[in-house]
Formats: sequence, structure tokens, C-alpha cells
Amino acid sequence: MATVSDTKAQIRSELRRWRRGLPDDELKRRSDVICEALIAFSVKVNPSVVMVYEPVRGEPLMDTFRCWLTANEITVVVPEQEPDPQTPDLVVVPGVAFTADGQRLGQGGGWYDRFLLGIGDLTQTVGVCFSEQIRGELPSEDHDVSVHHVISG
Repeated sequence: MATVSDTKAQIRSELRRWRRGLPDDELKRRSDVICEALIAFSVKVNPSVVMVYEPVRGEPLMDTFRCWLTANEITVVVPEQEPDPQTPDLVVVPGVAFTADGQRLGQGGGWYDRFLLGIGDLTQTVGVCFSEQIRGELPSEDHDVSVHHVISG
């Protein structure tokens, strides 16, 4: 019988392979759709500091969103800077898979799960992915942290 870890590893393998096969032009086009939705969401929540990830191959590109943030004088922080979890008003979270209600399957290192445990009560978290990465359900463990919203494209 497969363990939760085995099931997570299987889903990660399948979806990473799919993401790596996404043609560059489609990756850019679909990323821009996600970025436009992030911009619309940001207009509603009016953040002053936003944490945005640096994408790995196949993750939605954040260039359009980051340009909008900069143009609107919104401070951008990245995970590589080890930001204080209390600093961002909005955290954009990548994932290998999500459910529509915000469950997340990440890369497996646990960094976002640990970070999200320390965010402020008013901080909004948004998972971003492509529509093929939305699942009806995902295996979950006690340490897994969900996001408030999911945007896919």
C-alpha cells in the first residue's frame, strides 16, 4: 500500500515532467494570464509588500506581475532574501499541485510550509499554477499548510 510520501512523490514526478514539457511560448502566454489575475487580486487587497518567488523551470513566470508591482511602488521581496514572515501583506506561492480550496503540494523541501506558519493574520496567500495542476484532492500531512486563494491559468 502506498504511503502519503509515496503518493506525493508520484504526483510530483508526473507534474514536473508535464511542466518541463510546456513550450516556452505557451508558458509565457499562460503565465501572463495568471499575472493579470494576480494584478486584479492585488488591486482589491492593496498590499504594500508582496513576496514573489523566483520560478524554476515550468512554474508560472512572474515578470509581468513584478513589473506591475514595481510600477505601482509596491515593495517586492523574494524567498531567497529570507524575509520576515510578518513583512508581506501578500505572498504568492508556487506549487506542484493545488486543490481549488487551497491545499498545496510543494517541491518537498517544506520551506513554504514553515514560512507560512509565521505569516500575519491579515496576510493573504495565493497559490499559482496552471489548470492542469489543479487536483480534486491531494495527499496531506499535519505539517502541510494551505493557501487562502488559488489562481490558475
